[in-house]
Amino acid sequence: MLDEKFIVRKKVRGRFRIALVYPSTYKVAISNLGLRIIYHLLNLEDQIYCERFTAESGRSLETGSRLKEFDLIAFCYQYEPDLLEIARLITEFNLFDKPKLVGGPCACNPFPLKKLVDYVYIGEAESRLMNLIEGIMEGRRPEELASLEGVFASSASEAAVRAYPKKLNTPLPACQVSSRLSIFGDALLLDVSRGCRWGCLFCLGRRIYAPYRERDLSQLAEVIEEGMMKGGYEAIALISSDLCSYSRLEELLELVEDLRKAKEFRLIAPSLRADALNEKLLEALAESGEKTITLAPESSEDLRYRIGKAFPDERLLEVCKLLKRIGISRVKLYFMFGLPEETLKDLEAIVKLVEEIRRAGLEVRVSANPFVPKPHTPMEDEELEDLKSLKEKLKFLRRELGGILATNGLRQAYLQAAISRGDEKIGSLILECAKRYGRLTLTALRREARRMKMNLDEYARRGSEEKPWRRIKLT
Repeated sequence: MLDEKFIVRKKVRGRFRIALVYPSTYKVAISNLGLRIIYHLLNLEDQIYCERFTAESGRSLETGSRLKEFDLIAFCYQYEPDLLEIARLITEFNLFDKPKLVGGPCACNPFPLKKLVDYVYIGEAESRLMNLIEGIMEGRRPEELASLEGVFASSASEAAVRAYPKKLNTPLPACQVSSRLSIFGDALLLDVSRGCRWGCLFCLGRRIYAPYRERDLSQLAEVIEEGMMKGGYEAIALISSDLCSYSRLEELLELVEDLRKAKEFRLIAPSLRADALNEKLLEALAESGEKTITLAPESSEDLRYRIGKAFPDERLLEVCKLLKRIGISRVKLYFMFGLPEETLKDLEAIVKLVEEIRRAGLEVRVSANPFVPKPHTPMEDEELEDLKSLKEKLKFLRRELGGILATNGLRQAYLQAAISRGDEKIGSLILECAKRYGRLTLTALRREARRMKMNLDEYARRGSEEKPWRRIKLT
């Protein structure tokens, strides 16, 4: 049982039906704030009925309808390997003749999607998504819709400009569809701010959500009060790429503290930046029962400075001692390996740092994954390190860190690299592989690449020589 609250129910007949597809598990889908906002936004329109799908089923969560029964298929594109799942769903459920739309962070390079879908929406949904959908409902031609800000029409576009609201005063649903099966549990997700004021050279998020914008405290207060009163959520999650920069954070925490006097609930925060941590935020998290904080040192101190995350190991250790003192007993650390100019000494420094944090009395979990160069970032021209070398580095980290280490694996990094800086040919390869083999394994992709006379390793290592994503203007 999904045990959901605030599911939208409408009569199907006479309405334009949109399938909102999150190409991953239900647990991941229900945890995504973007999906919640879009679901709410589309269903505000009386003539539209938007229903949700995940990769786990070909039937909607709301009515059990099949994908083929919908007028428009809209895919969320959060992570590059999701493109494989999108291709599988299109092929398996024979959606070739259906109007298809993709949006999400990875849509900032729409070119791998040209052979799979009709439209790519580039930007934040509140800005121009409804204009695009209204145009599709009216039967307007792709050439017309391509003139809309944020719209990349596969048959008519070679460039596009990202669409986003200049001020973060857009509607934020207080009564959000939610479930205890979410990563956050039964939580109200608060869109506190978008963008980031820091300058990490590897980070795509800083570019696709720029400029930094804050939601007004009064709006957040209204959403919290209404949401907790009507929804009875068991937690509030403060969603932001740069939470500690929120100018009215202490007032927001006071508001949360006052509400917790009437009803107990957990306060959740995303990954936090060690050199910008707010002690009152940590205390509020600890008081609400939170036992784990996530930090992202990324690499050794030396490489950290080179990639734009300029804080020393000493600062991280100070933060960890503070966590222990206020009652937070666990820390999760995110690292990358395979960065340019990385040596064994950098990996040894990571291990040493983890050991020092453990000696401070904290339970440590480590997530380590290969550095993947992303389009639109200052590091987009860097190479993905060869898999043999990455395998040796991962082997070293596993040997030194043991059971506290988790990783998504080298296959995921390889696929991310090939797709994120890919072009139309990568999309064609993935679609043809889905048609021919059904299941898109790396072995199948390599086999199909050889048949199509493509060098998949070169795409993963360097990306497309044409760099077509540079024709997409993000800011």
